[in-house]
Amino acid sequence: MKRHLLLWACCGCVITAASFVRIAVAEPKGKDSTEAKSPKPREYSYVYDVMNQSVFRPATRMFDVGNLARRIARSPRQAANVDERDEVRLPSTWWQPRIGYQPVSVQDMMHGPGPGTGPAPGPWTVTKAKAQGVTPGFQIEDTKGAKYIIKFDVPKFPEQATGADVIGSYLFWAAGYNVPENAIAYLDRDQLKISPKAMYTDAKGKHHKMTEAYLDALLTQVAREPDGRYRCLASKFLSGKPLGPFKYNGVRSDDPEDRVPHELRRELRGLWTIAAWVNHADARGPNSLDMWVTDGGRSFVRHYLIDFGSILGSSAITEERSYATGEEYYLDYNAAIRNLVSVGTRKAEWEDVKDPNIPAVGFIESKVFDPVGWRPDLPNPAFDERTQRDIRWGAKIVAGFTDEHIRAAIAAAHYTDPRATEYLTRMLIERRDKLVNAWLGPPSPMLTGAK
Repeated sequence: MKRHLLLWACCGCVITAASFVRIAVAEPKGKDSTEAKSPKPREYSYVYDVMNQSVFRPATRMFDVGNLARRIARSPRQAANVDERDEVRLPSTWWQPRIGYQPVSVQDMMHGPGPGTGPAPGPWTVTKAKAQGVTPGFQIEDTKGAKYIIKFDVPKFPEQATGADVIGSYLFWAAGYNVPENAIAYLDRDQLKISPKAMYTDAKGKHHKMTEAYLDALLTQVAREPDGRYRCLASKFLSGKPLGPFKYNGVRSDDPEDRVPHELRRELRGLWTIAAWVNHADARGPNSLDMWVTDGGRSFVRHYLIDFGSILGSSAITEERSYATGEEYYLDYNAAIRNLVSVGTRKAEWEDVKDPNIPAVGFIESKVFDPVGWRPDLPNPAFDERTQRDIRWGAKIVAGFTDEHIRAAIAAAHYTDPRATEYLTRMLIERRDKLVNAWLGPPSPMLTGAK
């Protein structure tokens, strides 16, 4: 019931709006780097995103006559960026055909996002404190000049978010998406030195010069390993100029190449299937990043998925994931109505699930998992527009992951508790089979390596 208290506080909100979309079916080509002009960086408020996806946009959809007519006629809008074979029109700056479309060995996957070796040995120069997120962190430069974002686990859940972030980078790269290179690393306090230009921002938004005392205070919030070191996630800086996150609907108005409304993109609508598989309940705009890159003499915007610390039921905050994760939105109107009608007597299926009680493992299970009705924490505009064709597109990708792919990705998390490795491996295999069976028929014996 707690998940629905906010709903009743917002029931008085009535938002009316009209939505119009411009549909294009061809991917534009990038411009010569001498001619192209970079879009301006933009920010995307986490708080606004929560309110927009939970309250404003659902209300807008309720009054959208076109959407209502399509639902009555059972004639949903199909993906607009597909070719005559109903596949994603290429080239795409969002997705590339990999698993499910061409052979991708385990070795290919483990080298795809990058070598995954983390920062070079030696001292790390701290250049800036991490501005967003609940857990502490900072940016560093290693002895070879490579830059990384360093993030830590919540002490209550050691290895949980860092492990999930690494696993996600391999799985989503193999699924075809652009992702950062993530690796588990360990640091000693003595190897950290502060750049003279390093700054941090306090709770009031004021900027201060970073000091040794500030860094020491930051590390007191982080759990230490038995040998005194700190486990962390090292996420390598992406190449290019950061432009801020993308949205799962509309287009980027200052990018002339962004012509297909994002909610009509097959690779974003079909992302629902991959997200459901790994329980990526935090799949939303703020966990993405547009980069202005120059590649092959051409400059353009490349779109990345980032921050996988909340997949696999991981909690990147100080509280455990709700057992309703994947089954209900944070603010779920349908669930609230069911509870109201039943006067709270109707029991949800997720209330009977069992937690593995493994600190490094978030809440993810396969028995109650619904391969048809899975839901993220917040409604996602592209997911809301998904059709069976989009879902089957994603299911084809999920079906391409063998047990060996899954084991290799999870091994990269370097869990110290073997139960965590065994449990997550089993969950992803069982959830994969359940999704594939629901959308493509019984899973092939090839998935398990059987002859």
